[in-house]
Amino acid sequence: MSIGVNTNMGSEAFAGLRGKAGASVLESVHAEGSVKGLLFELNVEQRYRNAGATNIEAVYSFPVPWNAVLLDVECVLGERALRGTVVAKADGERQYERALEEGDTAVMVERAADGVYTVNVGNLLPNETALLRFRYAQLLTLAQSQVRLVVPTVIGPRFGDPGAIGMQPHQVPVTDLLARHPFTLDLELHGELAGGRLASPSHALATRRTEGGVHVSPAEACLDRDFVLAIDGLAASSVSTVGKDGRGYVALASFCPERTAAAHPLGLKILVDCSGSMNGDRIDAARTALHQVLSHLDTADSFSFSRFGSEVEHCTRTLMAATPRAIAKAGGWVSATQADMGGTDIRQALLSTFELGAPAVADVLLVTDGDVWEADELVACAERAGQRVFAVGIGSAPASSLLHMLAIRSGGACELVADPAEASGAIRRMVGRMRQAPVTNAQVRWDGDARWQADSGPLFSGETVHHFAGFFERAPGSAVLEWRDAGSGAPQRAELRIDGDVIEGDTLARIAAAARMRDADARTRHALAMEYGLVGQTTNLVLTLARAEGEKQSSMPALERVAQALPAGWGGAGVLRTGTYSAPAVWSRGDTAPMLRQRQAGYETPAMFRRQALPEADPYPNRASMRAFAEHFSDSSGAQPGSLDQLEDRLPQELVDALRGLAAAGHGEAALVQALLDAIRKLLMPGSLMTRLADKVARFGRPGATQEDRMLAIQVEQIVRDAYDAKGAADRDEAIPAFLRKQAD
Repeated sequence: MSIGVNTNMGSEAFAGLRGKAGASVLESVHAEGSVKGLLFELNVEQRYRNAGATNIEAVYSFPVPWNAVLLDVECVLGERALRGTVVAKADGERQYERALEEGDTAVMVERAADGVYTVNVGNLLPNETALLRFRYAQLLTLAQSQVRLVVPTVIGPRFGDPGAIGMQPHQVPVTDLLARHPFTLDLELHGELAGGRLASPSHALATRRTEGGVHVSPAEACLDRDFVLAIDGLAASSVSTVGKDGRGYVALASFCPERTAAAHPLGLKILVDCSGSMNGDRIDAARTALHQVLSHLDTADSFSFSRFGSEVEHCTRTLMAATPRAIAKAGGWVSATQADMGGTDIRQALLSTFELGAPAVADVLLVTDGDVWEADELVACAERAGQRVFAVGIGSAPASSLLHMLAIRSGGACELVADPAEASGAIRRMVGRMRQAPVTNAQVRWDGDARWQADSGPLFSGETVHHFAGFFERAPGSAVLEWRDAGSGAPQRAELRIDGDVIEGDTLARIAAAARMRDADARTRHALAMEYGLVGQTTNLVLTLARAEGEKQSSMPALERVAQALPAGWGGAGVLRTGTYSAPAVWSRGDTAPMLRQRQAGYETPAMFRRQALPEADPYPNRASMRAFAEHFSDSSGAQPGSLDQLEDRLPQELVDALRGLAAAGHGEAALVQALLDAIRKLLMPGSLMTRLADKVARFGRPGATQEDRMLAIQVEQIVRDAYDAKGAADRDEAIPAFLRKQAD
C-alpha cells in the first residue's frame, strides 16, 4: 500500500507501519468504570475471535494510564471462566510454553514497558471466541479546580530501540493504517465529581443523570485516540481513606493545600519537539501552546527557545530577558516552527537544554508527543540535572507515562493537550505551577507509628498529592503535611483528620504497594509484586485451560499480532481538532465511523480571534482577496501602501490584526508593510519581477538589515501563509500570535 508520509521522521518509526486489509483477531473492546472520590476503577473486556482454519496465538500490546495498577485478569472460553495468578516472570513463561506444547490453551499478561502491557492468548481454536477481562485502578488528582481522566486506547509509532529497554519482538506494537477496532465505554461519576462541568476534547459525549450520579460515554469511538474527560469547577479539598492490609492497615491522605508563598520570576527554557511525528494537528497545537506561554511572560522573567528532532537547535545560547522586543522575536521563532527536523533524539535535546545558561537555575518546558521508547534513561538524566521539567504532551495518544515520570522525578508537572483549543487552559495552569518555588523538606507526620510511607510526587498549590502509610495494629486518626518553600524558607503545614471507617477489599493496599515499588530496590520491588499479585518487571500473570483429548492441538499455534490503529493526527495523518475528527479518504473503510463534531464549553475561541465564515462554494475565504491584493501591487508602477491603515478592506481582517499586534510590539509599520508585500509576492507570484528583485535583496541583505529584520520577515511570512491556508471558522480556529493575544488579555 502506498502512503504519503514525511520521510524526515526517521526510518525506525516506521518499522512496524503497514497497510493490511482484513479482519483483526481482536473484534472489539468494551470498558465499564466508576469514579468515587479520586479513585477510578475500570473493567475492560477484550473480545478475541479466531476466524481462520488453524489454531492461533493472539498477541496484543495495549496501553494503561501511567500510574494505574493492573489488578485482576480472567479469561472466558465458552462456559469456562479462569482467573490468572501472578508468578515470577521465568516461571510464567515456562508455564505458558508448556501449556501450548501440550496442546492446551493459555493466557499470559506481562508488562512490556511503562504504561504498556502485552497479552498472549495461545491456542485459540478455529471459530472460537475468548473474552479477556481485566481491571485496573488509578488515583486521580485535583489540579486547580479540575480532575482530568484519561483512558488510553492506542500506542502510536515510537522512535528509538524498544529492544534497548527489554521489549521482546512480539511485544513491540505494529501499526496498521486500515485497522479499526470498535470501542465502547461507560463511566459512572459519583459524589462531588458528578456535579462538575464535563467536557471532552477527544470525543462527543453522551451524558445522563442516574440515581447515583452521572453516566458518561463517548457517543461513538474506536481505538484510534485516548478518551479524555475533563471535570471542572471542583472545590479544592483534602480527603482520607483507610483500608485493610493483611493484618494491618493502609492509610491514604490526599492533601490539596494552598501554598502562601509569593510567585517568583520565571527562568524558563522552552524546548519544542519538531520531529516528523508532530506534523499536522500536533505541531499546530504546539504553536498555539507556545504562543500562550509567551503571552504569560513578564518583564522580570527570562527565557530561551530551542527546537529538536534528530538534532537540537538553540535559538539562543543563554536566557534572555522577557522584554516586549524579545517576546516578539520569539513569537517569530514559534510561528516559523514546523515538524521537519527528522527523528526524536529527546535525550540529547534535554541534555543540551539543561546546560543552557549554566549555572543559572531554570525550569524546562518540554512540548512533545513523547513518542520514544527509552524512558528510564531520560528520567535518570532529568533527575541528575536538578532542573524541573514541565511537560506538555501533545496529540491524541501521547506517551503519557514517559512525560509524567519526567515531570514527577524532576519536581515538575505534566499536562496533556489533545486539541489546540485546550492549550490556553493547560498553559495557564502550567505557568501557575512554574511560578511556585520548589518545595523542600516535605514530609507527613502520622498519628501513629508508620512502618512505611510513600508519596505521589511534587507539591503544588491547589493540587492533590497522595501520601500512603502502613500501620500494624490501628489506623491513624490524623496526618499533618509539613514543608518549606525554597524561596522564602518559611515553614507551612496542612492537617487532615482521617475518617475511621475502613473500606472493604484489597484495592487500596495493592495501589499502595505499587506506589512503594517506584522508589524501592529491585529485590523489594519483586517481593512486593509477588505479595500483592502485581504484574511488573519481574512478574507475569498466567492462566491455563486444560483441553479435552479431542481438542488438544498437535501443532504449535500460528502467531497473529493485533495491530494498532494510527493515532488520529499522528504525523499529519487525519485531523483531531476541537472534538472533530476526519481521516484521509484513501485510508477510510466502508464501515468507518462518521465524523464526530463537538465544541465544548470552556474551549471556545474568542470571536475576535476566529476566522470569518466561508461561503459554501469556497473553503478558503481569504485567498480571493489576497490574490487581488497581490495583482494590484505586482509591480512598482502604482503607489505602494505605506501604513497598516491602507491595508484595511484589502486583506483579511485577522491578518491585519496580527500585523497590528507586531506594530504594538515595537516594529515599524513601514517595515511591516514591506515584509508583507515580499511575503505575498513570494507566495502568490513566485515568478514576478518584483519577487525576483526581493529574492536578490534577501540574498545580499537590505541596507542596514539586522537579524531582527530577518526574523520579522520570517514571522510575517508565516502569518501570510496561515491566512492563505485558513479554512472556515467552523473547521479551524486561528492560532493567534502571542503578542496579539497578550494585548487582548
